[in-house]
Amino acid sequence: MRKSAILILCCAGLWGCFAASPRKAYFQIHLEAAAAPGPAFAKVLLLDRLAVSELYDDFRILYRLNPYEVNYYAHSFWAEKPSKMVRDALEAYLAGRKSFRALLSDPAKGEADWILRASLRRIEEIDAEPAWQARLAMDLEVIEAATGETLASRRFDRSEPLPRRDVAAVPPVLSRILAEELEALLAGLREK
Repeated sequence: MRKSAILILCCAGLWGCFAASPRKAYFQIHLEAAAAPGPAFAKVLLLDRLAVSELYDDFRILYRLNPYEVNYYAHSFWAEKPSKMVRDALEAYLAGRKSFRALLSDPAKGEADWILRASLRRIEEIDAEPAWQARLAMDLEVIEAATGETLASRRFDRSEPLPRRDVAAVPPVLSRILAEELEALLAGLREK
């Protein structure tokens, strides 16, 4: 009897080792921009490197249960680190809008009139009552390349409710926030 109990426990332990692990999921920020009627700015814009807090520049998606505790999902990841993912989303959005004479992603590839500097301060899910939220905090600044003068800037820290309690709902909400803030930055440039 004792041998069969040990055998059953060993088999159960082995089953746990070889059982299918949870499915991993990978997400990204995706911005879609409708092309503007024509170049709104006869300027060449350089998209500078994106600065990101080390806490957030991780493939793992960060979530908080409260302001004092940081957690990472074990099976849900960003497809790329936020430093690359968000910069690529900014570049794709601005290229799709066609609002500049040219868009540079590398300063060695041409002379820029303006530079877009961006800093990512927070990109996270907040699991709080009554609804979970997606939070994005960034600084965006367009400066004159020749003088260093700030032409337009946006500093935001937005938390928006998720439509459901699911990590898959986070990227679309973050994407919408980023698109709205980019549009506000461009509107600030138009006023100059």
